[in-house]
Amino acid sequence: MAIETTYEEKLLAGYRARLWIVLGCGLVASVLIGYAIARRGLKPVEEIAANIRHIRSTTLNERLPVGGLPGELTSLAGTFNDMIDRLEDAFARLGRFSSDIAHELRTPVNNLRGELEVALATARNPEDYRETLESSLEECQRVSRLIDSLLFLARAESPEARIKRETLDLHAELEKIMDFYEAAAGESGITLQLTCSKAPQAEVDRALFQRAVGNLIENALTHTPRGGLITIQVISGDKVQQISVSDNGAGIPAEHLPHVFDRFYRADPARSKHTGGTGLGLAIVKSIATLHGGSASIESRVGLGTRVTLQFPTTP
Repeated sequence: MAIETTYEEKLLAGYRARLWIVLGCGLVASVLIGYAIARRGLKPVEEIAANIRHIRSTTLNERLPVGGLPGELTSLAGTFNDMIDRLEDAFARLGRFSSDIAHELRTPVNNLRGELEVALATARNPEDYRETLESSLEECQRVSRLIDSLLFLARAESPEARIKRETLDLHAELEKIMDFYEAAAGESGITLQLTCSKAPQAEVDRALFQRAVGNLIENALTHTPRGGLITIQVISGDKVQQISVSDNGAGIPAEHLPHVFDRFYRADPARSKHTGGTGLGLAIVKSIATLHGGSASIESRVGLGTRVTLQFPTTP
């Protein structure tokens, strides 16, 4: 038996031809539509990239527009804006820091130059020259202290900074520091007092610990009147040792407290310069506490005194 299939074959061949045409058109349409969708989806990314390319060190005040962005990119733009905020703050602090350094160095250099010019202007007796040299030496020492402090702060902020930890008996160490400042306190008519309930221990760098506490005692001695009292107190905890230095001096106005740990900041510029301060003492104290994984805080009331507290972890 035989069946004629010519018609069916022609029908299937036509169907296959039309199917290939439809598939081809569908493929081309899919490519075009996909490209258009991709371009539209990437347009916000291109706009973000274009805005980022225009941001320079001089235009850190510019921010990425967040409105109108897809939800997936809103978080990215917000995170980038937060980063720009931090960079702008860092650049501003760096600019102020550079200006402060130039100002602090310019003052003693101008003093040195003026004294030497006056000394060389006319002939003088040996005693006058000696006074000029002594005054010049004081200015040189001031510059040296400033440079040493700046170098310390720069090293402390380096990621490669390392400290030599050792287990210290804080009570015994604080007694040694107090003995060192006892003579200066006696000359100023100020009493030093240590309060410590037991023998606390912490793993800290001895030299840095001495410097931090010493800076606080020096500040307290400078701003405490004759007959005042400076108290050093140790409060022991399981994980943190808290060392506080308090005085009953003039105190610091509340508006200055958020800035006292900033470099070159002086609540009373005239008085600090008169006493030879550089405005770096508390900045160094905070850097030392941070290096140990601790913190520094300050409390003060005008007319009642100031209390600076350092927290050092018991173990690293």
